[in-house]
Amino acid sequence: MDLDAYLERIGFRAAVRPDEDTLFGLHAAHLAAIPYENLDLQLGQEKHLDETAFFERLVDERRGGWCYEMNGLFSRALREIGFTVEYVGGAVARDILGDAAIGNHMVLLVELGRAFVADVGLGDGPTHPFPLEARSWSEAGFVYALERCDEGWWRFHNHRHGMAANFEFTETPRGLEWYREQNTLLQTVDRSPFVGWAIVIHRGPERVRALRDTTYLEIDGQAKHERSIDSGEQYAALLHQLLGRDLGSDAPRLWQKVAARAADRAAAADEA
Repeated sequence: MDLDAYLERIGFRAAVRPDEDTLFGLHAAHLAAIPYENLDLQLGQEKHLDETAFFERLVDERRGGWCYEMNGLFSRALREIGFTVEYVGGAVARDILGDAAIGNHMVLLVELGRAFVADVGLGDGPTHPFPLEARSWSEAGFVYALERCDEGWWRFHNHRHGMAANFEFTETPRGLEWYREQNTLLQTVDRSPFVGWAIVIHRGPERVRALRDTTYLEIDGQAKHERSIDSGEQYAALLHQLLGRDLGSDAPRLWQKVAARAADRAAAADEA
């Protein structure tokens, strides 16, 4: 891995060493620089479970990614620096979906004398890692909690406006291959939110900005504000803001897709 290229991508200029200051600084810098997004999937491009592919997409091509890509890249960078890191299996909404949710999210455990949970792949989660201990805490007005559940499970509770309300995980180390089935399902089944919605999320230090099909959201520690996007020009401009780059001809293709879905949802609501 070209660690210098990764550090340039996230704008991290301090010296790096396997300690808490570096871990916290890298985590926040990664989130501020690399957006969470699934737009390539919306355009018919398959996402592969491969650390080299993660680097090429997020660093070389300067795009964003979803949890496997975001946490996969972050884990690789941490290991290059000398951190002890493990992939562990996450399960978003396991309280609703049951064990079918296991593996639909990737979480990292970092050992630094005590274990820290690191997750740059939730989209709108904490800006910093957090200790593996039951507690609640606040970051810039965003309130989170971690609780210990039965049979070795932990449950993380996102802030009240989070797109994912919670996820669960165990401390069992996993390899990339362990996520392969969910990686395929999340890209192919109609019920997957990644199939049904075009999502871009930028997580800054004090606010979340997001596009979910034709809805634009801004969330801070106090409130959520949202508005509908009604033109391709507005949509392309917001994509540019959140991604930090122009998508060219892909922007109108995406707009055509999300606008059609919005119209279908509105028609279904009128009939209900």
